[in-house]
Amino acid sequence: MSNQVLSSINKGIAELHPYQPGRPIDEVVAEYNPAKVVKLASNENPLGPSPKAKEALTSLGESLHLYPDGDAKELKQRIAKLENVSTNQVVIGNGSNEILELAARAFLNKDTSALMSKHAFAVYKIISQACGSRIIEVPMIDWKHDLKSFKDHMNDDTRIVFVANPNNPTGTFNSHKDFTDMMLNIPSSTLVVLDLAYFEYVEAEDYIKINELLDEFDNILITKTFSKIQGLASLRIGYGIASMELCNILNKIRQPFNANFLAQIAAIKAIDDHEHIKKSRELNSSERCRLQESLESLGMECIESQGNFIAFKGSFNADEMFLSLMKEGVIVRPIGLYDMPDFLRVTIGKPEENDYFINHLSKLL
Repeated sequence: MSNQVLSSINKGIAELHPYQPGRPIDEVVAEYNPAKVVKLASNENPLGPSPKAKEALTSLGESLHLYPDGDAKELKQRIAKLENVSTNQVVIGNGSNEILELAARAFLNKDTSALMSKHAFAVYKIISQACGSRIIEVPMIDWKHDLKSFKDHMNDDTRIVFVANPNNPTGTFNSHKDFTDMMLNIPSSTLVVLDLAYFEYVEAEDYIKINELLDEFDNILITKTFSKIQGLASLRIGYGIASMELCNILNKIRQPFNANFLAQIAAIKAIDDHEHIKKSRELNSSERCRLQESLESLGMECIESQGNFIAFKGSFNADEMFLSLMKEGVIVRPIGLYDMPDFLRVTIGKPEENDYFINHLSKLL
């Protein structure tokens, strides 16, 4: 069969490097057959899904033949109440990744540029490049967004600025003042996408105040996910918060029935599962501190994190250590894809999972 059709592919898509997810447990078992496997690679909640969401899903089999609510009305109402916004300021996505992609599709093309930090979440670059847009990467300072300099790197054709807060994979965060000062220097015609996938884990007092930003700026889109602290990663459900006008634009181009029935029901229940969220935060707080201390006692350099993960490096080759740990049944994440080839990223797990990781790491040093 002729491959001439491939010459017609969008140049940005032809040249992009696809996202690389963490290795799944079944794959590691099949390849290395370790006695035990601990997955600390994908920033999942070690306590699992919200029990209220889990309970709600057990009796829904009889409805699987029906299409879901295409507008996710009940879920939007619950989110609007939670976020203190109106329902027409909420757009539902197949994970927050879909909201990011909708924004890129709406604003980017071959005549535009998108701005982001050098070590930002890989998806920003992928979706921008897929739209044919030029990528502008801003160097970080101490592994943190240099928001003050964003305005100096922008061009007249810059249509989107992406900021994750906390950032993945570094775990660093920027204060409300940092972000507000940046917004005041960004043209109102440029969309700023604020990705808050890990906001529930932040303990810093000077963190982002969402409603103040929404009240002050019309050119902001805030994205959140149910994949992390609510533990619904496999269901793919997230949302965006913005002005009514911007949400209307994103709703025009999202796929029909993009949020499946099970995901909507689980998300509605997870919002009210305050006990699960509390336990997850407490576990992450105590274990993040303990794990960092353990890593540093082994001579590791850790980046101070406000997320549910820690990026660290040692005197070893990161890719070789990743493979060695995996053979022992410990799955972490190499982050060379993020221009951090010397680092590994480890998700905060349960105490026994973190101990298993530290014990094997110490033996391999």
